[in-house]
Amino acid sequence: MFALLVHLSELGRSTPSLRVRPNAPCAGLCPVRAVSTVRSPAALGGGRGRFVSRGTNGAGQRKRQRRAVAALSALGVVAGLAAGALAAPAGAAAAPAGPRGSAAVSDPKQPDGTPVACDGKIYLSKGDPDQLYTVEREAGKVRFEELGEPTPFLYNAIGVNPDDRFLYGTTFGDVGNKLVRFDGKGEYVLYEDEVEGLPAALYISGTFDDEGNYFVLADNTGLIQQIDVKNNRVVRTIDIQALAPDALDIFDIAFHDGYLWGSTEAGAIVRIDVENASADFFPGVLPGGSDFGGVFVYGNGDLGFFRNAGELIRVHVKNAAGSNPKFTVLSRQATPEESLTNVDATSCFFDSSADLSVHKRGPKVVKAGDDITYEITVKNDHKGASSGWSLVDDLPAKVLDPATDTEGCTIGNGLLSCTGGPLREGGRVKITVTGTAAEVTKPTAVPNTATVFGDDEDPYRKNNTGFASTKIKPAGGDGEEEPKQPKEPREPKQHNEHNEHNEHGDEHGDGPGGR
Repeated sequence: MFALLVHLSELGRSTPSLRVRPNAPCAGLCPVRAVSTVRSPAALGGGRGRFVSRGTNGAGQRKRQRRAVAALSALGVVAGLAAGALAAPAGAAAAPAGPRGSAAVSDPKQPDGTPVACDGKIYLSKGDPDQLYTVEREAGKVRFEELGEPTPFLYNAIGVNPDDRFLYGTTFGDVGNKLVRFDGKGEYVLYEDEVEGLPAALYISGTFDDEGNYFVLADNTGLIQQIDVKNNRVVRTIDIQALAPDALDIFDIAFHDGYLWGSTEAGAIVRIDVENASADFFPGVLPGGSDFGGVFVYGNGDLGFFRNAGELIRVHVKNAAGSNPKFTVLSRQATPEESLTNVDATSCFFDSSADLSVHKRGPKVVKAGDDITYEITVKNDHKGASSGWSLVDDLPAKVLDPATDTEGCTIGNGLLSCTGGPLREGGRVKITVTGTAAEVTKPTAVPNTATVFGDDEDPYRKNNTGFASTKIKPAGGDGEEEPKQPKEPREPKQHNEHNEHNEHGDEHGDGPGGR
């Protein structure tokens, strides 16, 4: 979920430290103000070296991660032993002056500020210091737009509460395990007290369910804590030991269809049943070798996985609650950086919907060896804007060497995958695919279907597929249908009063069938 570098050699220098100074009354929530102190290595346990609490790739990084967590715990960082003093990590910025980052609220049950936007927004936090972003989708890639200012503390396990539509996270490091809440401008409020009943641990996986319950998973423990954010306390602990092995590296979770979903570093998708305290693993869906630090749900129910190696992978799940769900990787989009650190993600699609349609055109008849060109059009038939989309087309094996020069589209193993950004009402995007007709020994129908998946909920899915069929004829032919042979004239009907019937000839056409 994150890669945090702490240089003990730098700890002897004057670094920002934070203290909570309540504004009366603040009811458990207070702004933070920066003060300057000098902290020596001796005060923190002494020693020199470099600690990595989360790597981004490979087994070697994971070993360093485990050593780092143990070392940070010994320093009182993970456990938050430095009571009263919220020491910022080396290089972290102090709390910004002015309204951003310092807006106080009087009652956590009645949040002030503007809720986050839920019109198809994806939110991501990353870096040290931590910065919140919105994720803007484009053809073949995404970009990050800053939302608010960086925080002087580290946090993770972010999610949007459906009850108040604010974004929450859980802090770690010197500040301890506290709730932090962000509004629609990226302004944040840090809870004054740590979460009641929450064991000191590293919480880097978190999400809200549809009822406003906040779940956080303690790293490498298998313990999921259900938190009541209104009252700042744990209300339930779920022990799922299948999630405990540190080799799994489950770095985020998202709620969908009654389950919590995540992934392992090896590329298995994890489905967590909180009510039955169980977990199912489905290997081989995602590429291995890098952590998946941010997991979220699209408006149509697809899962999004931010890979720390620098890409967003979209997965469609069919029969999500069944014993054998089917997973389809729809698309992969590049992130602005090739390596993401301390990354987490969530989304809010409560207020978004779009009716996307797809139309596909291709030649009716070609000869073997001829060029084949498909034109696929994605259109927004909705009254409002679409926040983004993905399209897939499993191209026929008899279309050789398929290629496309459309931005945001790739073809791998015969599968066309395209991604696009927002589409205004009536907006459309055209995709072109070319290939060569394969050799055939007889006229052969080659059907093909393209399917679009909107980022938002689609109220009308019957138009999400576009179909085209091309007939390939042998190269030696003239490309035209062979003329039908005239039928032999029938004998006049014979009337037999003991056995009266009509004889039927072959009413089926001479051409081959197929779809």
